[in-house]
Amino acid sequence: MFRIKNAFLALRIRWVISILLLIQFTYGLSTITGTSNIFYNLHYMNSQSLLDLDSTYLVVPDKITDELQKQYTKNDVEEIYDNLKRHPDVVAYGTYYEDNVILDTKAHPLDPQLIADLTNHFLGLDEPIIRTIVIDEPYNQILNLKFTDQDFRKNSNDETNVLVGSYFKRYYKIGDIINAQYKIIGFLPDKYIVNNNTSNVYLKLDKAMLIPMPEDIYTLYDSMISRLQFNTVLKLRPGADLDQLTQMIQLKGDSVPLGIHNLGENIRQDIKVNAYLEIPQMVLGLSFILFSVIGMVVTTIVSIMIRKREFGIKLALGESEHGILYQIIIENLIIAVAGLGLSLLHFMWKYKGLLQFSSDMNLASPLDYKANGSVIGIVFIILLAVILISNFFIYLFIRKQELKTLIGGME
Repeated sequence: MFRIKNAFLALRIRWVISILLLIQFTYGLSTITGTSNIFYNLHYMNSQSLLDLDSTYLVVPDKITDELQKQYTKNDVEEIYDNLKRHPDVVAYGTYYEDNVILDTKAHPLDPQLIADLTNHFLGLDEPIIRTIVIDEPYNQILNLKFTDQDFRKNSNDETNVLVGSYFKRYYKIGDIINAQYKIIGFLPDKYIVNNNTSNVYLKLDKAMLIPMPEDIYTLYDSMISRLQFNTVLKLRPGADLDQLTQMIQLKGDSVPLGIHNLGENIRQDIKVNAYLEIPQMVLGLSFILFSVIGMVVTTIVSIMIRKREFGIKLALGESEHGILYQIIIENLIIAVAGLGLSLLHFMWKYKGLLQFSSDMNLASPLDYKANGSVIGIVFIILLAVILISNFFIYLFIRKQELKTLIGGME
């Protein structure tokens, strides 16, 4: 406690250089927080997919159109899937579609925090929603989930079993029913899943729900044609003949050609592009680390030179070199921790819009900005490295000082 008190007194003496160092930490650590977000997201996308990246392929239209292909029948679509099922390169296939479940806040009172967390402020919605992926039975086999055959034999209004994300463990338990219809039978891992074949962003499962596809929706023509063009997932064997499979999935005469893209390649390409875009930020971050070390060493040495007599008297009275170093470390830690706090405030102010978007949409993407424990932990480790390196050089300087020269200091 005595050393901490002395540290604050010392910072008052060198308040000008302390403020300059604090400003450097604030802006530097804010930049590193943004960079840490990017690289944390890229690692997350490369390692936390619910689908195997290498064997999973997505059916993607060459262009987006709302025009429904009325010249085809359900039999035409079913024939394509039957051919896929028999093809030796196809391990499995499945389809899905995305939906939203609006939570009923009137029938059963809900926790205010649950309502706040699930209300999408970015889209201007006033009601809490659960983002939902509705999967068919073949897709369930790819994902290896807990749904049974009977779960896919129900209609849209029937009570159905569902899986929800880990977030809901705070408010629900297995067996609870949401909206008097969706019975929770398990919780999903903290991973992400494809929710749109045409984009390079993916749905995180922590606040999501997976529902077995109702039989009346599965057999609906509009749904079938839409899922074929936008929401089909293939699990293929290594070396699969993509050209042959691409021809197989085309509806004859369709004006919208379909392609087959590997999920892993899509994600790795996205990671590569964003990593390159982040190079200027990396340079700024590395510059901050270098100049922070230099700045902390120089300002501390200047402080020691100003206070030579103080430290000389302490050494004469029995204080060790390590004791002097501990005093300096505490002073620098106070500045560093204050800088960390201010940098996080600056980061949250600067990226307020992106933080709100990330919180509401809950998507896995390179721009999923957040200030969670993992990101703060990365920044703290970098800050700790700066402090350790700086104080190593400071200790070397202190060791070279002689008692007689310190006693004759400027104070």
